[in-house]
Amino acid sequence: MNLSIMKIQFKLGLLAAGVLVLSSCEKHDLIADNLQIGQYVPTCYWEVGSTACKAGENFTFKGKYYTEEGHTPLRSEVWYNVAREESAAATVMLAGTSLSYTKTVAGIDTVRASQVMASFPHEMAAWNGYEYEIVGSVPVSRTLSPVTWMNLTEWDQERFDMYYPATFIDEFKETVIGYMTDTVTAPNYYNALRTVYCNYEFSNELVGQINQQFGTNLPTDIDIQEGDASASIADKSDRWFSTTEASDKAITGYYYNSIAADSSVVVTEVTKDEVTVAEDGSVILNADSTVVLYPVYKAAEWVFCRYDDDKGAIVSSVRESYLDAFAALLSVIKFEEWIYDGKNYAVTFTRDYSVFASFKVFDTDGNVGVASTSYEITIN
Repeated sequence: MNLSIMKIQFKLGLLAAGVLVLSSCEKHDLIADNLQIGQYVPTCYWEVGSTACKAGENFTFKGKYYTEEGHTPLRSEVWYNVAREESAAATVMLAGTSLSYTKTVAGIDTVRASQVMASFPHEMAAWNGYEYEIVGSVPVSRTLSPVTWMNLTEWDQERFDMYYPATFIDEFKETVIGYMTDTVTAPNYYNALRTVYCNYEFSNELVGQINQQFGTNLPTDIDIQEGDASASIADKSDRWFSTTEASDKAITGYYYNSIAADSSVVVTEVTKDEVTVAEDGSVILNADSTVVLYPVYKAAEWVFCRYDDDKGAIVSSVRESYLDAFAALLSVIKFEEWIYDGKNYAVTFTRDYSVFASFKVFDTDGNVGVASTSYEITIN
């Protein structure tokens, strides 16, 4: 038999079998058998008088609603949840304009789940010929008043602890000190470190302990006069010096750059005894005449003052061997001292609340209609 004829007969057989099965079954409405049609719910919508409200007062609204024939309205309700938004910030001031850093933390969370805040019996509504109208007001708690904390002339640690995360101080100090003492970032904040060192009154005893711990040689005989910070500032400023104009008399040695196996730049310093100055003024390293030498200039022991060929100028940075000592020194500075500018403490904290309100209508059968529009109301 032809294959295509066999396929046609097979399909016709399946169709006939299907008709036979359907004709022998009871009639069913598959949709009606599996779904239940819900009850009619009240139709409602609303608007608020203002999207801002003062804490402790009420916001007003106008609601409108109606129900299908055979259903009776029972009451209307206004629900809302409460969201809190906080922002806490502090700015370093002790380093002057050489280091600009503000640490900020912010967040929004729901502090009260949505719940009914005002209920209005249907008897309060008026029929306008088409639908019911109700005018009402909803209370807002006084506890939702905004909070602003800034422009402090006196430090309040207890209030700070209430508003700021427990880790804020440690993270702030770690970042600020890291900028000035990390080997990667320290060259960019040389002036900031110098400003902090000169302006803050570290005791000679503390500096001596730091020197002993890290094998450094920071001055331990600074002129510190009680009640006169300018004396120690002037003394430390004089001790922290570097050369700013090229002069052969100010050259203390030379340095050259080489590339390490990991592609990093290695700086090697050599003394005047290790070089030869040619008649044309060029300087040659005795051990390797192929390297290019640059002058190192007179400066404080912890300052690497040298000519930078890339910048075409004399630059200064704190020597890496001193960075850990400075980090230890800076760690004794209190958080509030970092953020004080001589008049105010540079902290700003704000806390604001808002409510997200919705309008609901209930009928006597327990059906609930919810307005499609909800409102965010800012509390001030």
